[in-house]
Amino acid sequence: MAEVKLKNITKKYGDVVAVQNMNLTIPHNEFLVLVGPSGCGKSTTLRMIAGLEEITGGEIFIGDQIVNEKDPKDRNVSMVFQNYALYPHMTVEENLGFSLKIAKVETKEIEKRVTDAVQILGLQDLKKRKPSQLSGGQRQRVAMGRAIVRRPDAFLFDEPLSNLDAKLRTQMRTEIKKLHQKLQTTIVYVTHDQVEAMTLADRIIIMKDGYIEQIGSPIEVFSKPTNVFVATFIGSPPMNIIDADIIKIENKFYFKIDNELMMPCLESKYDLIKDKKKIIIGIRSEDIVPQISPNYGSEFWNFNKKIDLSEPLGTETQLFFKLGAKEIISRMYNPRAVNVGEKLSFEINLNKVHLFDSISQKAL
Repeated sequence: MAEVKLKNITKKYGDVVAVQNMNLTIPHNEFLVLVGPSGCGKSTTLRMIAGLEEITGGEIFIGDQIVNEKDPKDRNVSMVFQNYALYPHMTVEENLGFSLKIAKVETKEIEKRVTDAVQILGLQDLKKRKPSQLSGGQRQRVAMGRAIVRRPDAFLFDEPLSNLDAKLRTQMRTEIKKLHQKLQTTIVYVTHDQVEAMTLADRIIIMKDGYIEQIGSPIEVFSKPTNVFVATFIGSPPMNIIDADIIKIENKFYFKIDNELMMPCLESKYDLIKDKKKIIIGIRSEDIVPQISPNYGSEFWNFNKKIDLSEPLGTETQLFFKLGAKEIISRMYNPRAVNVGEKLSFEINLNKVHLFDSISQKAL
């Protein structure tokens, strides 16, 4: 088991920069998730660690060794792919032991490692089956088992659950998390699904256009996004984003959302905005609370709005309405029937409002 370090890693395809000057330390036993939209460089980063992509510049360390020039087979990492990559003519146990057989590991040792992997992943009843006789989730467990038998310094997962249906994805997420707890090893996991990232990760890296936008625990990146991109990428539904003018009236600051609505700014935030004319406001849908009896304390803002759309989801109802020109989503956790056109009173705790610079889009 080993620490993985990336120092000034860059990857270019001609004039296109896929990963730009990345510096990253992944401690032993960490579950690190790289997440971001398609083309952000997350899979390229993973493939460079595995040795499947040549790096344009920088150094990769696994343990205390630079592995830039090492072949993938010599890096002692195991990769689990999106498409399982199983040998169709081999049984489950033959698939599990094949890489060890190629490496000329002794037969008894192969049998021991295969048996261990089978027990860890609950594949005892499937050992004699071939991939065509397995479900998608069973095939993915075999692919994970093939990585386990190698006893690598790090496991690399490249969107391993994207071919599975929603229910199976949830089950496999749980299995992968349990696997990490059993093996106590380093895992680097790539996904475009922020729910996977939030539920699995010790730390999350959010990437965009080859750059790291933010690194932090799931709670940190959700509650303290560093910019508008992270705020809207992490969380489902995405954070509501509103452009507003900053207005000063009788030594108090307000955010003018439209001609009817002025959101007060907390006095503790005055120093952040006093020299600005415009602001970007971010509010999570669960922080826009439908209220029967509004709280009129200084830290709360209340307003009334007509509902454009209501989506009942069982445990919650999502309510859609307009603030200024923006469509806003509120989550109501005491579900009842809400009709289109119905006017509701909403409350926002101003301490939960996020402020972003209107030009840089960075958090204030």
